[in-house]
Amino acid sequence: MKKDLSTKKLIFQWILIPMVVIILIDSSFLFYQGDKLRQETFDKDLADTAKTLAVIFKKSSAKEIRDIDRNTISLLLSEPHDEMFYSIRDNKGQFIFGNPKVAYQEAGSEDRADKDFLNVFFDEIDGKSVRVVSIPIEHAIQNKTATFHIQVAETRNQRQEIQRQIIFWIVIPQLILLISAMILVRFAVTKGLSPILFLNEKISSLSYKNLTPIDVQGVPKEVDRLVGSLNKLMQELNLSVQSQNRFVSDAAHQLRTPLAGILAQIELALDTKDAAEIQKRLENINESSKRLIHIINQLLSLSKSQSDALHHAELQPLDLVPFTKKVTSIMLPAADLKHIDLGYEGSEAALYIMADEARLYDLIHNLIDNAIKYTADYGKITLAVELKDNKVRLTVEDNGVGIPKENQTMIYERFYRGDNVNNAGAGVGLSIVKDIADFHQATIEIDSRNNKEGTRFYIDFDLMKS
Repeated sequence: MKKDLSTKKLIFQWILIPMVVIILIDSSFLFYQGDKLRQETFDKDLADTAKTLAVIFKKSSAKEIRDIDRNTISLLLSEPHDEMFYSIRDNKGQFIFGNPKVAYQEAGSEDRADKDFLNVFFDEIDGKSVRVVSIPIEHAIQNKTATFHIQVAETRNQRQEIQRQIIFWIVIPQLILLISAMILVRFAVTKGLSPILFLNEKISSLSYKNLTPIDVQGVPKEVDRLVGSLNKLMQELNLSVQSQNRFVSDAAHQLRTPLAGILAQIELALDTKDAAEIQKRLENINESSKRLIHIINQLLSLSKSQSDALHHAELQPLDLVPFTKKVTSIMLPAADLKHIDLGYEGSEAALYIMADEARLYDLIHNLIDNAIKYTADYGKITLAVELKDNKVRLTVEDNGVGIPKENQTMIYERFYRGDNVNNAGAGVGLSIVKDIADFHQATIEIDSRNNKEGTRFYIDFDLMKS
């Protein structure tokens, strides 16, 4: 099943997906930086509290180790949203004063060497998550210096609340930004694609009866190029339709003439009882029928020479010399009816070209047939194949009536017949020749003048590479 594709949806997806990815990356970075700053700020405050307790501990333990005054502890470890705990331990981590549930975690040797290192870690007290800071102090009592560790723990209620606020104030603006961007992008895409929708309406209004060009004013350059290409295509289609209409009209006219003649002869034959008259009418009917068959054959050949029919033709290596002789011999009976000397006088060496045999037969047949029509009785028609300028040249020469210079550009038009024509031709033979020559990428040259006897047709084919 064919999947429907929408340019608007595709563009919207191409813009939206990268935008969502960028917003997610940006939000993650902002959260990381904000949460890091939050953690550092709270840890620094906790460390400052621990340092204050250390100073008080030193003063209270000037002569002997004593716990810190309860009022001082209540004052320092009082927070509206969190609970705070403390403990004092010796250099081995053994509990001395405070809350024994406040754990001790010894810092590593590398961390202790860093003067900016702050020993903080997470723990639990009575099922509550806490953040603990531990600072070492040295204190001399009675000339003996000992190391003590002051630990201060704080529950994480306020930390988690601020973390939620950070997430909120990052996510909400980014969501507003994303929704606003989606609305703006959708509007921009719709506005940007409006020329294509306009173009679609214009194209939908066209038909084979109306192929007028589409107005390109007020459309973007990219669409302008598309419209230009469509206008060019419609122009060619219009010419093709007109050509087909002319062909049908001209073909009908060409067929109507012999049919009307046949019908008239039949009516005249029916109106008389004279055997000689009837015989004469039958002979006329026979001639008109032959002409009708000839015209029909010409039209069939013309249909085979059209570009769509030629598209299916296959080119094969072909020796033009024996092939030309073969077609010439086939046309001998037609030439004999007018006592015309028809023959081949060209090269005998093999000259290969790439050609479609059936179409090439029609080309040579029509050239000979055309020459027979325009050559008087007892005339001469000569065919030749030769190599000239690395091209294989086919020449068809007659000594009939010439073609005026001003008419030579029109002889390839369908149903064109010169003013000095008095035969029963349909005027499509040379049109067939031109179409087939173009298909073979061959060139046609005419050597004929009205004041000079005869006409020469030169058709030059590419020599097949060995």
